[in-house]
Amino acid sequence: MKKILFLIFGLSVILLKADTSVLNKTDLVKLTKEEKLFLIEKEIRCVATKNWPPFNFEENGQLIGISHDFWQLIKNKTLIDSKCKPVNSFQEAMELIKDKSADVALSSAVTENKLYYGRFSKPYVSYPIAIATTLDKQYISNTESLNNKKVAVGKFYSTYQILKSKYPKIEFVEVDDNIEALKLLSRGEVYAVVDILPVLSLIIADYGFKNIKISGTTEFNFDVRFMVRSDYEKLIPIINKGIESITQKESSEIKNRWLSVRLESVVDFSRFWEIGFIGLLVLVILFYRQYILNRHNKKLQEANEEIEKKTKELESKTNQLAKQKELFEKIYHESTDGIFLMLLDTKEIIDCNDATLKVLKYKNKQEFLGLGIADLFPTKQPSGLSSVFNIYKMLDTAIEKGSNSFEFVFKNKRNKNIWLEVVLTTITIDDKNLIHVVLRDIDKRKEMEEELNILTHNLEDKVKQEVKKNEEKTKQLLQQSRLAQMGEMISMIAHQWRQPLTAISATTNNLLLRMMIKDRPNDDELKREISLISDYSQHLSNTIDDFRNFFKSDKQKTNTTLENIVSNSINIVRNSLEGNNIKLTVDFDCYESINVFASEVNQVILNLIKNAEDAILENKISNGEIKISTSCEDEFCYIEISDNGGGIPANIMEKVFDPYFSTKKSKEGTGLGLYMSKIIINDHCKGQLSIKNNSEGAVFTVKIPLS
Repeated sequence: MKKILFLIFGLSVILLKADTSVLNKTDLVKLTKEEKLFLIEKEIRCVATKNWPPFNFEENGQLIGISHDFWQLIKNKTLIDSKCKPVNSFQEAMELIKDKSADVALSSAVTENKLYYGRFSKPYVSYPIAIATTLDKQYISNTESLNNKKVAVGKFYSTYQILKSKYPKIEFVEVDDNIEALKLLSRGEVYAVVDILPVLSLIIADYGFKNIKISGTTEFNFDVRFMVRSDYEKLIPIINKGIESITQKESSEIKNRWLSVRLESVVDFSRFWEIGFIGLLVLVILFYRQYILNRHNKKLQEANEEIEKKTKELESKTNQLAKQKELFEKIYHESTDGIFLMLLDTKEIIDCNDATLKVLKYKNKQEFLGLGIADLFPTKQPSGLSSVFNIYKMLDTAIEKGSNSFEFVFKNKRNKNIWLEVVLTTITIDDKNLIHVVLRDIDKRKEMEEELNILTHNLEDKVKQEVKKNEEKTKQLLQQSRLAQMGEMISMIAHQWRQPLTAISATTNNLLLRMMIKDRPNDDELKREISLISDYSQHLSNTIDDFRNFFKSDKQKTNTTLENIVSNSINIVRNSLEGNNIKLTVDFDCYESINVFASEVNQVILNLIKNAEDAILENKISNGEIKISTSCEDEFCYIEISDNGGGIPANIMEKVFDPYFSTKKSKEGTGLGLYMSKIIINDHCKGQLSIKNNSEGAVFTVKIPLS
């Protein structure tokens, strides 16, 4: 009867089969310019095993199968230029991908080891991983039932990699291919064979393994993907676009074509009518008898299955209880932590392990079991509270929440107080409510914690002292830097005063000479000459104010703008720059308010300008130029000071902000200017001072947060 049904099924498959082609009905997918350029530059070399039907196999010297047809369809949709090479095994295919002798493997699954040398597309088909056994085996509903049994699987197959990580207890027998695996199963040398459902089904039918059946499936689905060599990641989105463009109809046509063809190949229709007629007669005769037997067998089978199910459940629970009891007893007696049991209602200690006696210094159980709960503790805890009151409070918490852990001071037999970590848990044994108590000796840890607290306190004091010393040192260095700049300022004062003093001297000498030769000037001339002397004197006074403001020590921050600070610095150094024929270009574009120690920032700007001037003079730049610009961006304002003095050598760029490091060829440099400038900007202003070189020279950037 089964043969007749199988023949009828095969005939129906043939009648339903449609001779359609999905390979010519394609629409091109949209690719990016970068993806198109990649395909133009590369000829993709694909590789596939030739003995894994219905996905990849060779027939009449041609590579065919489900994976091959999907690849052809994607090639047509994406215009991938590709040639495929058949190989004998998955291992050979993976080796070609690994050493980059091939670019794409047509059928693979994601496993951890393959990710080191390959990348994967989306799955284009997915089938469950099936379990094949001999006919005498029952249906397998749980993969765990294969534990400690021999299971044949293809060497280097992805199925093997997927299963062995979760089921290490299965005794896998690695073979070259599924045909060898099924031969071992047919001879009874292994318990089962695992691979993808359609693969096993077709090989069983093709090779006539009449004593083998599909006995179940695992919880895993085998997602068949294209595997691409790791450095061809640009190919993955192209293939994925091709997969996404495949319609349900196109996918079904490919799968049905190969599954249908393989089913056709195992059915011989030459004697269909003879067998059909005989089978039909036998079927009619036996139908009624079989119907009656089936009804009785079904009821009997259901009853047997129910009994077997209940028996297995009972055996399982009995085994679990036995294991739990054995585990509990092992933990209880062999634990290094002290454990004792106490009745919940009377607080009577009824049992303990040896570790409890060792922790509390008792010789035997009789001594310990006779103790009351108050005998275990000193009268009071280190906090000053009653020990008994505290322990009952902890017991109440354990009863309420099921467990409670805490640290507590116990008293051992020698009346010595010791710190123990305690875990209280409520349990029920033989209908008795108990408190399960675990004790761990933490006396030494407590001593170390106390020592650590003392060390931490001492370390904090030392840190504070060192911080104070560093603050004093920073103040001294700042003062030293200001004194060094004061020498430069005196030189600038002399330079700025020379012209007005000369003018005042010339005017007074002119008046004196005219009076000596009795050429007394009239009132208008005298008024004009005295006015000139007053203007020159006022200029000298303003110069004194500029330098006095520069060296004034700020007690608190003030609100100002970068432009005001930069302008004050320029007023001080302008004559020096003009005297050395150095061009000064200023570009202000901020004017936002900032809250800073103005004189300190003034000192930084002046120091940066003087460094630029020195670099230009030392390198003898004929057309020296210094550029100063301000700008604002996000929550910060910026000052950029650049020069054409040749820049700073790369090998000392990281050292320019170190204390006492100077690049000046003369001995005038103290090496503190840039160091103190960085402290002022980074620490005092909470900003950032940075340096880089451009094509002409050095560029210093001051970054300060807005108010």
